[in-house]
Amino acid sequence: MGNSHETLSEDFMRILHETETRVRHSAHAHWAATNRMDNLNRVTTIATLIGGFMVSTLAALPVIYKDFYQPHNDVLNAGLFVIGGAVSVISVMQAVQRWGERSQSHFNAASAYSSLRRKLEILRLNLPGSSAQLSVILEDLRQLGEIAPPVPEGLWRKAVRAAKG
Repeated sequence: MGNSHETLSEDFMRILHETETRVRHSAHAHWAATNRMDNLNRVTTIATLIGGFMVSTLAALPVIYKDFYQPHNDVLNAGLFVIGGAVSVISVMQAVQRWGERSQSHFNAASAYSSLRRKLEILRLNLPGSSAQLSVILEDLRQLGEIAPPVPEGLWRKAVRAAKG
């Protein structure tokens, strides 16, 4: 009889450890994705603002400085075309990729995984743990896995390495 209790305890500890590892990796991956999406959103927003300012300035030159504009007409028009095109492409990418929204989704998932991690830590502190408590946490983990946004493979591998270290 004591043997089955020891086996149950070993199984419980193995599942607890595997769950903690999975949650730790998931939390790291979603935090990394949050940072990446935030950076992409910030860079494209700044590029769009600066590019829009430059296009507006170049477009205003012929009106404000007619004498300056005439000798440099072709260069300024080419610059206006290139910068305007780049700003348009960046703006479309930003609208299609929705980096700000995706960052918020990853942030929410990372927070939820971190909360699960804390629950697992509390469960470990209160050993001998209840398999019912672990079952509830595993169900929460399953549900979270269904609604959390996917993490790019490269970020996932990087997060797993970071969580191990």
